[in-house]
Amino acid sequence: MKLIKKYITVMLVMASVMTCVTSAFGGKLDEAAAAYGAGKYDEALRLYDEVEQSQGVSSQLLYNKGQAYTKSGNLGEAMLCYRRALRLDPANSNARHNAAYIAERVAEANKAELKEKQKSVLPDEGSFFTNLKRLVTGRVSADTWSTLAGIAFVLFCLCAALYVFTKTVLLRKIGFFGGGTLLGLCIIFLIFGFMGAAAFNDHDEGVVTEYKAELLADPAASAKKTGGTLTRGTVMKVLDTHRSDNRKEVWYKVRLNDDFVGWLPEGSFELI
Repeated sequence: MKLIKKYITVMLVMASVMTCVTSAFGGKLDEAAAAYGAGKYDEALRLYDEVEQSQGVSSQLLYNKGQAYTKSGNLGEAMLCYRRALRLDPANSNARHNAAYIAERVAEANKAELKEKQKSVLPDEGSFFTNLKRLVTGRVSADTWSTLAGIAFVLFCLCAALYVFTKTVLLRKIGFFGGGTLLGLCIIFLIFGFMGAAAFNDHDEGVVTEYKAELLADPAASAKKTGGTLTRGTVMKVLDTHRSDNRKEVWYKVRLNDDFVGWLPEGSFELI
């Protein structure tokens, strides 16, 4: 009896601590929202960073940070936040909408940098399989695909039972053909789930964070410029990574399209 009372006491104390912690986080978020509403975007970002360090990151928190960065004019960090929010939750339509809005503004800024030069500032369209992967992983999370696969498998088992344990021809046909269809869907959903998990772990894209970044022909500050200037917020594909001999400098070989390929240092470019 004493042991049970002691256990209950410990559980009550833990619940009380968790309530206090949750209340503290909620207070920070309320303060950040108030700062954002008052136009104090730097203060809001500071508070969001404190919540992230204490509570961890979430898609909604990254979206809120993206909003503050957008209002403060830092489109590079804003795009990073929105794209990272979508990585955690592909169904975050607000983050997707804002990322698309920033992409339009960045494309206009990059076009202005060309000064009448005949170059494209739009990213590569990609192959059929690349676009299919983007469609599968860009809207639905791996967890959702896995859940759908589980549901399809359970229904397949029910159809299999219907086929095995019933004698009615119609029910057996439903069990056979329905089970085959559901098994096929289960396999497809599992494949999509693995694709989503792989996309989550990939870091093959990044964002230009420097106000204006010059693409270089080689991974060195003294290398020749390729003639490509891109503004912050530009999303680019990562082709290669290079570390300097002292392991302190990291360079990324990036690509927007055929006209914009080159190297950028870590300080000018950040992985999503």
